[in-house]
Amino acid sequence: MTETSAYVRTEMLPEKEPPATQRGVVKWARENLFTGWLNTILTLLSVYAIYWVLSHLIPWLANSIWDAGSLTECRELRDERFGEGATFSCFAVITDRWDQLTFGFYPAHLYWRPVLGFLLFAVAILPVLFQSMPRQMLWFSLAAPFIIYWLIWGGSLWGPIVTAAGFGVGALAFRYVAQAAGNILGVIA
Repeated sequence: MTETSAYVRTEMLPEKEPPATQRGVVKWARENLFTGWLNTILTLLSVYAIYWVLSHLIPWLANSIWDAGSLTECRELRDERFGEGATFSCFAVITDRWDQLTFGFYPAHLYWRPVLGFLLFAVAILPVLFQSMPRQMLWFSLAAPFIIYWLIWGGSLWGPIVTAAGFGVGALAFRYVAQAAGNILGVIA
């Protein structure tokens, strides 16, 4: 004699979606942006600041002129394209002076020096940033500042070599004096 009560369920109900306030963007915003009155005020101020910056920056960038030869020509192109008094930006100076902005006053035939220096810097910083790189590359990271200095400033190679040797002598002096007389005297040595 099996008797089932009316309030006992015999089959499972299908799963339902959680309420909108407990999932998705709404839940994330409530938990991260609006958890209290201070976070709510800071969130609203941040949204307003982003809106203010973008509302001034987007029209300025959208009305940009890249192909003018001078500021006067830039203003003439502005009047032609966007109307007189429109908000605009004149980037023609960037296209005209790109080499100077990138390389300073280097002669054109020496542009390879800062480019190579930058590439060497990128290689030298790899073992510092990524532990998966071979540890032997740290020796290059130690030598790179002296090589890059010589590439950028030029001159005799002896200046960077003597400077690197000075660091080596200082490290040896610290090592031996610190063992004998303590770290403070080692640093002074």
